[in-house]
Amino acid sequence: MQNGLDGFLDYEILEALLFYVVPQQDTKPIAKELLEKFGNLENVLSVDLKELKKAKIKGVKESIYIYLKLIHDLNKKLYKNEFKDEVSRTEIVLNSVESTYKYLKIDIGILEKEVFKVVFLDSKNKYLGDENIFFGTIDKSVIYPREILKTSMKYNAKSIIISHNHPSKNPKPSQADIEMTKKIKKILEPVEVRVLDHIIITSESYFSFLEEGLM
Repeated sequence: MQNGLDGFLDYEILEALLFYVVPQQDTKPIAKELLEKFGNLENVLSVDLKELKKAKIKGVKESIYIYLKLIHDLNKKLYKNEFKDEVSRTEIVLNSVESTYKYLKIDIGILEKEVFKVVFLDSKNKYLGDENIFFGTIDKSVIYPREILKTSMKYNAKSIIISHNHPSKNPKPSQADIEMTKKIKKILEPVEVRVLDHIIITSESYFSFLEEGLM
C-alpha cells in the first residue's frame, strides 16, 4: 500500500493482478508460465487471444485475456493523454519525430508481429486520427498504397506519417521499406496528400526517413 509496485518482480506484479480474476487459487504458477511463454510483462498484457489459447496454460481462461487486455488498453489510453494539448485537452499534439515515436511506440513498438500504422494530419499538420492499415511483412502485398489512399480520403487528410514496427528490434529499413515509401508517396501525389515521414519503430529505438534524408 505504501510503495505500490516498486521493488516487485514481473511475475509478482502479474501474480497480484491475476489474484483478482482467479480467486481462491495460487496465481504464481500461472504468472510464471505466462512470462515464460511470452517473454515479458508487456508481451503478456498485449498478447493476442489466439496466441494465448495456443499456449494452453493451465488455469488461463478467456476471462483472464479480457482482464489483461483491459489493463493494457487503459494504460495506453492514459499514456496517450500525455500528448493532448494543454489548453483544449482534446487535441493530440505530435510536434516532433521523437514525440511521434513515443506516441506510436505503445501501440506497435512492443508487438511481435509487424503492423503498419498511418497518422493522418490536416493542412496545418494537426492530428486527425491514426489507424492500423495492415498486418504482416511489408513486401507481401501491392494493395497497401491503395488502402492508405482510401483511408486518407476518409479523414480528408492533407499529410500523413507512415510507420511500422520491426519485431527484430533493428530499426534499419529494408529495401522493401524504401521502395514501399516511394510507392506510397507517388500514389498520393495526384491527390495532394504529403508523406511527411516514415518512422520504423522498435521497443527501444526508431529510424526516421525524414531525419535520415530519405524523404
